[in-house]
Amino acid sequence: MTEILLEAGAIVKDFPLGRGHVLRAVDQVSFKLMKGEILGLVGESGSGKSTLARILARLLPQTEGAVWFDNEQLGGVSGARFARMPARRDIQMVFQDPLASLNPRWRAAEIIGDPIRRLGTAEEKQRMRAMIEEAAERSGLPPALLNSFPHQLSGGQRARVDIARAIVLRPKLLILDEPTSALDASLQAHVVRTLMRLRSDLDLTYIFVTHDLNLLRLISDRILVMQKGKLVEQGPARQIFEAPQEAYTKELIAAIPVLGQRRVDRSGRQTA
Repeated sequence: MTEILLEAGAIVKDFPLGRGHVLRAVDQVSFKLMKGEILGLVGESGSGKSTLARILARLLPQTEGAVWFDNEQLGGVSGARFARMPARRDIQMVFQDPLASLNPRWRAAEIIGDPIRRLGTAEEKQRMRAMIEEAAERSGLPPALLNSFPHQLSGGQRARVDIARAIVLRPKLLILDEPTSALDASLQAHVVRTLMRLRSDLDLTYIFVTHDLNLLRLISDRILVMQKGKLVEQGPARQIFEAPQEAYTKELIAAIPVLGQRRVDRSGRQTA
C-alpha cells in the first residue's frame, strides 16, 4: 500500500484588505500526496497555487484547516516549534526566481550550506564542505562556481544553486514553485532532467507548481487544478488530459500551444 507523505485538510488562507474586507486566496483545499509521487499543481495567475505551496512549505500560516506531514500535524505549530521538528528539514522549496531567493552577498557555497548551519546535526556541520560539494555536483553546478556570487552566475546556474540548497539535507519533499519559468527552453530541459534524476537518486517526492501543462502532462503522476483559490479538479495526469470533467480544466487544456511548441519528456529531453 502506498504511504501518504502529506495531507492537506480544508486549507483556507485569507489576506486582510482593511475595513473588514479579506481576500480569500485559498478556499477549502484538501488533497493527499503519496510518497514518491510527482503531484502537479496548475492554474492561472491568481489561482492560489503559489500561496498554497507556501502554506505547505510552512512559509505562510493557513487561516483555517490542517496540514499533516509524515503523520505529524503541522498546522498551527509555532515557528519556533516547527524549527525543531524533523519536518523542518524534510520539506524544502525551490523558488521561481533564484536571483530573488538567493542572498546576493553570499557565495554559492555559503548559500548551499545555509540549511546545514541552521538545521544540521553536529556531525553534518563538521562535514559541511563535503556535503556542499556533493549537493552541487548532484545539481549539475561545477565546483569552480562555488565561490561565485549570484550576480556572477547565469540563470541556469542560479537555478542549480537553488536546487542544491534544497537537497543538501536530503529532504523527503521538494515543493517546486515554477522552477523553470525564468529559463529558456534549452535550460528548462536541462533543469527538468536534473530534477528527474534527483527524484530517482534521492527517493524524493515532488509538488510541482507550474502553468506549463505540457510539462505536467509528461512528468506528473497526478494533477490538481486550481481556480480562484478552489481545487476544481484532481486526478491521474492521463485522466485529466484525456477526459477532463470541469469546464475550466477543458479551457486550460484547449489553450495549450501545439504548433512549434517544444516540450520535455520525463527525462528532460526536448521533443517536437
